[in-house]
Amino acid sequence: MVPENKFYDYLIIGQGLAGSLLAWRLIQEGKTVLVLDDKHTSSSSMVAAGVINPLAGKRFNHAPHIHAWLDAAESTYSELSRTAQKPFLQWVDMLRLFREEEQLRYFRRLPDQNGIQDLFDGSFPPDNPPQPVRAPLGGFIQRRTGYVRIPSLLAFLAGWLETQQALETASVSYKDISFNDHQVRYGHLRAGGIIFCDGYRCMHNPWFGYLPFAPDKGEILTLQTKPGTGKDMLPDMIINAAIWLLPAGEGTFRLGSTHNHHRQDNLPSTEGVQALLEGMHRVLNVPQQLTLEKCEAGVRPATSDRQPFLGTHPAHPRLHIFNGFGAHGSLTIPWCSKQMVRWLLQAHTLPEFADISRYGSKAGQ
Repeated sequence: MVPENKFYDYLIIGQGLAGSLLAWRLIQEGKTVLVLDDKHTSSSSMVAAGVINPLAGKRFNHAPHIHAWLDAAESTYSELSRTAQKPFLQWVDMLRLFREEEQLRYFRRLPDQNGIQDLFDGSFPPDNPPQPVRAPLGGFIQRRTGYVRIPSLLAFLAGWLETQQALETASVSYKDISFNDHQVRYGHLRAGGIIFCDGYRCMHNPWFGYLPFAPDKGEILTLQTKPGTGKDMLPDMIINAAIWLLPAGEGTFRLGSTHNHHRQDNLPSTEGVQALLEGMHRVLNVPQQLTLEKCEAGVRPATSDRQPFLGTHPAHPRLHIFNGFGAHGSLTIPWCSKQMVRWLLQAHTLPEFADISRYGSKAGQ
């Protein structure tokens, strides 16, 4: 039960991974926080497989902050695991399969780029993949990859927030939010500031709608191993070959993921399911050993420049945003949440790539 007449330092809209980790950090800093969430009705976090991949895309892109992101992810999820006494982060090597000749050229240039040599091993030839897969162009083994058990983590953090009297179920309507120079109000709630962590729906936010969101619907399948399947028949690494296949333990695999910028719903599509299953059949030696158990879909809060949105509204200093992490939130949110807290509490400069001031001239009033 939320106390009556309490004045909070911050209201946080959304208890996905972004809102949960930011609330956790702010409370650790002694701030009073109330998270408002609609029980994940529109949260892509509850569907996401939580894949951590520091060399993203077919060109194996890596950011200048990649090692800081990895270190922050490991320390953050490990600390939460110790508190919860359950594992949230699972490191699993990734087998990257070359999809086209051009990727071989990208890969050969990787060793010349400083600071990433520890993220991969040498390539392997097409006739000798180290996993039971088809690799017509060969590939390489990637290190410091894995996945986060996001639904389990969010369930733990929801319980923890409740013990702090810091979580309330609510479907927030932007029209019910008001503010002045001194405070923000939402119904009977009052706070010094409000932080929007509500995923792709923030594109309809009357104050932050000027930011170029590019919602990205993705579909993920859960597969189960058939009885009698030998351990050497299916991979024990994450397989990445346009589609990815993730061994999640106890005979369960996650298969993903599609990208659709034209639909914004949480409904799996026949086309998406078929595309994923066809991709799996192209890669696995014995795809018939996996049966489809569940189809899920969610809309990622992606952005037009593929960088997150962190910061404070240029005209309304009590309104903040921590959003836009797209498909890479499991990797980037732990580090970015530290930067956001430093910005809010100590006025430290935000990282340039994420600071919404890069769109400041377009801000609505």
